[in-house]
Amino acid sequence: MTARRGSTLALLTTASLAQTVGSALSAVLASSLLGPHDRGLMVIGITSATLAGLVAGMGTGSSLRSRLPRVTAPAARERLLATYTWWSVLAALGAGAVAAALCLGCAPFIDAGLSAPRFLVAAVVVAVGYAALTQMPDAWYAAGGFRAGGSWAAVMAGGGLLGVVLGALVDRSADVLLLGQGLGMVLAAAGQSIHLGRVGLVSLRAPVLPELTYLLRSGTKALGLTVGLTLALRADRYLLGAAAGAAAVGIYSLAATLSETIRMVPAALGQLVSREVALGRGHVRLRRDVPLAVAAAAGIGLLVAAGGWLFITPVFGAGFSPARPLLLILLLAEILFAPYAVASRGILGGGWMGTAGSIGLLGGIGAIALYGVAVPLWGMYGTAAASALCYAGLSLATCLLLRRHLTSLPLPQADPDRRTAARV
Repeated sequence: MTARRGSTLALLTTASLAQTVGSALSAVLASSLLGPHDRGLMVIGITSATLAGLVAGMGTGSSLRSRLPRVTAPAARERLLATYTWWSVLAALGAGAVAAALCLGCAPFIDAGLSAPRFLVAAVVVAVGYAALTQMPDAWYAAGGFRAGGSWAAVMAGGGLLGVVLGALVDRSADVLLLGQGLGMVLAAAGQSIHLGRVGLVSLRAPVLPELTYLLRSGTKALGLTVGLTLALRADRYLLGAAAGAAAVGIYSLAATLSETIRMVPAALGQLVSREVALGRGHVRLRRDVPLAVAAAAGIGLLVAAGGWLFITPVFGAGFSPARPLLLILLLAEILFAPYAVASRGILGGGWMGTAGSIGLLGGIGAIALYGVAVPLWGMYGTAAASALCYAGLSLATCLLLRRHLTSLPLPQADPDRRTAARV
């Protein structure tokens, strides 16, 4: 590993750590304030917001990351960024409507509290925040701005945490804490948009239809990956809520939140691989970065397992004690997920959107099938075991397909004016 790449990896890992800590502290604080039932409602709201942000973006962030590094002409770059800017604004607005619809649809099966007007307003606001968290970092990463992108993602997580803290001072209820988290994220997104504009990655010129057509055509192919991944990572909450109620979701979510903290290094490696593949330099990275991601996840996972086993019950109370054995299963699942975190970014960076979409759709279908069998039979523990199986399948398939592309297929060809990396 070169010194420059090692420095960038350390920077991304640090930013990922800050973002993970912010998000985890928000979840931990909410769990300690609300208890299993209300925390479960909040988790369903956040899950709906996350899915809504991804769907509304239509995969355009992945499309931008694949294309912008090969755009050289300033006018072409301006058109592309202007089109992406306006689509991101529409995506943020659309995400709120999608999140509200998801909550209303889940209310009859999980809990009537999901359809309360105050809760729906909170879900809309937090969905706008998650849409911004989906779209904005991709603009930075597309231009190679890893430091700024990682830092702003951490700032948005910190804004969400601050919003939860301030919301708790008003009222310790699921809707108020959810609204506070959403408002904190939205305010941080507003500051980020100003910074993006200053460095030329936001343009308010009129969007261009051919550019929008390209972004959506390419992005919708990758949408299967992002939505499929979200189903694989989040469908368990919906199905568990329908089978066992909101309290079970709250307990399971605590274990899942703690286990997901070990994604820091795999996620950082994935960001680097995405850029390197987009620039045609990713051919030798897969066999190095995947073992490194697994080793890092395993090492951090041992620390999380020990800490979680010792402190979950004393900190959160006896109601959350079932989260301890769940945490061990979910940590194993996260270690199995590490290769996917690297390889999936490489597929997106190479512009192989059809492959990405196929992996996501098949993974999502497989996840729902696994959860559909395991959740009704074995509850929370079946859900965790199904996650491990799903993650292992995703990692194996994605690594094999990326290796095939890198060794036997050329990278997608850009237009003559799109053959160099963009500059921030």
